Amino acid sequence: MTRFLPTCILALSLALTACTSEPVTKRIQLERSLANLRESQGAPWGITVPGLAAAVVTGVDDHLEVVEAVSGSSNPPGKTPLRLGDRFHVGSVTKTFIAALIMQLVQEGKLSLNDPISKWMNFPGGDAITVSMLMGHTSGIRSSDELPGFARLLSPEQCIALAAAVPLVFAPGSSWAYSNTNYAILGVIAEKTSGCTWENALRERFFIPLGLHDTYVWSGHAEGSTVDGSRLNCGASGESPCVPGPGFTLVAEDDGFAWTVAGAAGAIVSTPADIARWMNALVGGNVVDKQHLDLMITPTPQSVEAFALSPKIGSMRWTGDGLGLMRFEIDGVGTGYGHSGLINGFAANVAHVPAIGVTVAFTSNFQQINSVETLGDLIIHVAAPMHVSNSGCETSAPNGSE
Repeated sequence: MTRFLPTCILALSLALTACTSEPVTKRIQLERSLANLRESQGAPWGITVPGLAAAVVTGVDDHLEVVEAVSGSSNPPGKTPLRLGDRFHVGSVTKTFIAALIMQLVQEGKLSLNDPISKWMNFPGGDAITVSMLMGHTSGIRSSDELPGFARLLSPEQCIALAAAVPLVFAPGSSWAYSNTNYAILGVIAEKTSGCTWENALRERFFIPLGLHDTYVWSGHAEGSTVDGSRLNCGASGESPCVPGPGFTLVAEDDGFAWTVAGAAGAIVSTPADIARWMNALVGGNVVDKQHLDLMITPTPQSVEAFALSPKIGSMRWTGDGLGLMRFEIDGVGTGYGHSGLINGFAANVAHVPAIGVTVAFTSNFQQINSVETLGDLIIHVAAPMHVSNSGCETSAPNGSE
């Protein structure tokens, strides 16, 4: 069934064109679009989404334009307004950093994508499970957060042990299944090959050099202006299933179950501006070389088969998973590369779209927001119009985009 955005959002998208050169004007338009998305995304639940932030990045290297905006509350169900620079848990967006770290270590000759994980740890069948299988979720290893005994203070080794104690979902390399354990193992491998913790490696290799000043790894304590999350009282143990509809209560999430135990699979805290800058740099070729970037963005055959029947959500659809980055198709715009994130009280999504030279990211402190639909709407109705010819303005993609 075809979905239509409210007229007000469509009107805003038409107003936001390449001829709108003033960053303040673009920010105001983005704020208004976020306010409308809070209404449309909350409507299925009979609420207004508590908080939403977004960033649109264009340009390359030292010539980036970053337009960012926020709308809503930083402490749901309280009413303290969000501010630019407020930080959100971004869940599995973390995996893109870990994948890039592994690729850099491969480039440096410290490991190979074909190395078996038995080189670093005892794991049943580990001789047949390679580093690349972990990165592309084709290992068959179960996600530890789905298993009995998973607890909020487990170490990475304990999480891995939970998965090691149960059979593989499928023979290594034969299919695709998303697993957080894959990235817990990659974090251990990164530490054993780099000589430092994966947290320090991310700071030294990515956060500091790329100016990601509002990004850090959660270790149990908030740094800077980190906001509270929220969710509806559904889906957790003892609660009703999360089926869209009114009647649920908004619950504050200020100490999420998985925030620490997520580790290398999902413990990063950031802003939409920082994760947009990150994805712009990564897919733009400024983090790993072309050979290894191609491996990150090219979906594995197993994932293409798994995603073949996935439905289009709004204007966007997942179409595959490479070694660390997911591929999306966006109606009328083209192909995007990025990753979504979901963790207690929060959701995020980010994608770089080479055809229009734009990277878009959003974060929300509402767990039940539809992250695919939200990102697709922002790309089509906010980012793309910035690069559409209007009233004689010339349209061009930044140097280095394809």
